[in-house]
Amino acid sequence: MTITKPQNATLIDSLSEGYAAINRRPWIVLIPILLNLYLWFGPQLSLGPLVSDGVNALKRLQPALTEQEDIQVMFDQMLATGGLDLRQQLAVLNDVPILHQYVVGSIDAEGGLPAIPEVLRPIDTQRTDTFYIGSLGSALLAFLIINTAALALSALFFGQVGAAVRRDWSPLMGLRRTPRIALWLLAAIGIVLGVSLGLGLPLLFFIGLLFYLSQTLGLLASFVLYWVGVWVFIYIGFMREGIVISGLNPLRAIYTSFNVVRRNLWATLGFLAVSLIIKLGSGVIWHMLVNSTAGLIVAIVGSAYIGSGLMAARMAFYRERLRRWQSAPVQSGLQARN
Repeated sequence: MTITKPQNATLIDSLSEGYAAINRRPWIVLIPILLNLYLWFGPQLSLGPLVSDGVNALKRLQPALTEQEDIQVMFDQMLATGGLDLRQQLAVLNDVPILHQYVVGSIDAEGGLPAIPEVLRPIDTQRTDTFYIGSLGSALLAFLIINTAALALSALFFGQVGAAVRRDWSPLMGLRRTPRIALWLLAAIGIVLGVSLGLGLPLLFFIGLLFYLSQTLGLLASFVLYWVGVWVFIYIGFMREGIVISGLNPLRAIYTSFNVVRRNLWATLGFLAVSLIIKLGSGVIWHMLVNSTAGLIVAIVGSAYIGSGLMAARMAFYRERLRRWQSAPVQSGLQARN
């Protein structure tokens, strides 16, 4: 008796399945489109007064620091953030695709390593609908309001994209799962943040001691800690997909993500690299289009569609690799018996 092995999906298959899922339910793209419209035309948010007060307080406490060039550069950079619309940066719980702009440049004027920094949106001083925040309490309140709305919208978006990828879920079922998805996402973030602080703070203290003893050892330890963090987040990066697609609780989703990535490390790295290239490349195009009304509309719709497709492709990639992992012991047992 012969056993027919299931065909393994390639990265192209995962991307194709992701965009096919969005094409089956194109109205899902309306969620990021509406969010992008709000970010471009809704009330702006500036922390200018709060940043200015903070910088002035530091200058009064340590007047001698203002004479140091590197400290003055840091103060200038802090003051520059006061002229930016920070709604997008404050929404740390947002996972809905938004319009990112990138510009191709270099790290230094002498033609160093190529870089693609993100273009941040400045405050439009001609508009009268800008909220200026001048106290820590107001900033904290704005942060909580923005992230509560971002978490709810992200859970709604995840539920609908997950329903499109699975096919056996209706849009209504995805909507019903939205509160649970939001709760589990928040719990997962809390677990990751708690563990990171519990392990990271002692390590940072240890690195500080190394810097005191030897700057070289301190830099080496910082480099190692940074890359350990990068790899940890790669391994647990599919916990959202575990919550949405598999309906797992946070701890089980983290465990499943780790095993899926461990068994498909090179495929995962390839998928992440392709996704990053698509995001950066399209972001460069959007930056060239947003200077006109027609171009801005194209950029908003295009970024919503591409971002939604990539999110669906992540779920398709996770689902296929999870199927392969869970079917592997069964297939091995059948082959051994035959």
